[in-house]
Amino acid sequence: MTDLSKAQGIKPRELFAIRPFRLLWTNSFLFILVQSTQRFAFVWLALELGAKSDISGLILFVMGVPVILISLIVGVMSDHADRRMLLLVSQTGALLITVAVAAMVSFGHITIRYAVIGSFISGIFIAIGSPVRNAIIPSIVPSDKLVGAIAVNTIGSNLGLIIGPVAAGPAIAVWGIEGAFWLQAVMHLVGFFALIPLQLPASVNTQRKRMREEIFGGISFIRGHAEVRSFYVLLSASILYMMAPWIVLGPQIAKEQAGASGSQTTILFGLLGIGQFVSSIGILRYNHKIQQKGLWFIGGLCWGGFVQIVLGQSNSIAMMAALLFAWGIGGGFYMNLSQTLIQNNTPAAVMGRVMAVHSLLMSGLAPLGALFVGLIARRIDSAPQTFSIAGALMLLTAIYFLTTKKNLRAMA
Repeated sequence: MTDLSKAQGIKPRELFAIRPFRLLWTNSFLFILVQSTQRFAFVWLALELGAKSDISGLILFVMGVPVILISLIVGVMSDHADRRMLLLVSQTGALLITVAVAAMVSFGHITIRYAVIGSFISGIFIAIGSPVRNAIIPSIVPSDKLVGAIAVNTIGSNLGLIIGPVAAGPAIAVWGIEGAFWLQAVMHLVGFFALIPLQLPASVNTQRKRMREEIFGGISFIRGHAEVRSFYVLLSASILYMMAPWIVLGPQIAKEQAGASGSQTTILFGLLGIGQFVSSIGILRYNHKIQQKGLWFIGGLCWGGFVQIVLGQSNSIAMMAALLFAWGIGGGFYMNLSQTLIQNNTPAAVMGRVMAVHSLLMSGLAPLGALFVGLIARRIDSAPQTFSIAGALMLLTAIYFLTTKKNLRAMA
């Protein structure tokens, strides 16, 4: 198990002095930046094309389908194949499809059908890249700096969540929705150049088993470990009840209920990321003082569910801004501690495959949930009510685990 106290005293500049980590962090940051911009841009594009929440949910769902289908296989490949080549395939493919969508929007040829197809193809290259990036970090940093590297990488993800939607706002205001897609293409191009000089150690995992055993190794460990299993149930609930409703209904609530414009909505999204960034910095600095991390994780989910109930009923930009910042504070605990709890309670022998399951849930389950949330919101004809009900379900689920799972609360 990893001792988080080793992360105390590690400074980001020590990690960025390691050239492979610096290049990988730059590429990963830009990839997250594009993803956070992309999800917003596709939903806003659908709204501009006259679609409702069910179509927005469909677009996000098809983006996650490739993750559901191939992420576990890619996780196995990353243990045996050339990881740099996998990253280059992911980056190049993502760049080309983004340019294609941007061109169709610019020339007025985009339709809902093409938006769905573009979202699906983008999801393929997200599915190829995400598990590989998670698996590389332990191979390029010393073991005593691993926890610090994970924390710095998480903060980079938070920054991407902040800057992405905020950067999309001015692009939409100046150039229209096509500006957001051209901006994504430029960021993909910069990320591609960061991969060119990246040198990675050759894979030392030459022992091969049957593909079925390789793929399901991580799942078997999760099923056999009661606390980790409970943690993954909670993680899944948070994706279905919080993340999925937000990515599909958040823009609609901001536009129709709070009266926010496209650029104002991106600022609201940025406030959510700022809240996550603030709590992430606090965790990085004081992680050695947080003893019962499982309790803090569940507490963050309780807080998130409560704020979400109120957030769904926001009727002004100011109210929504304050609640999103508060929601982000809890989200910072959720994002950081989810990684920490996995690292601290999983043997190194199955770490890569367990992380592949984590990637599968984060990138695959959210779009699946978005599809159902969009359909429910359309059926009851109320995005705010659907969003608040989902928050109540998250709160009840978290309270159940808080009161009945003592060992889960004690996870460190």
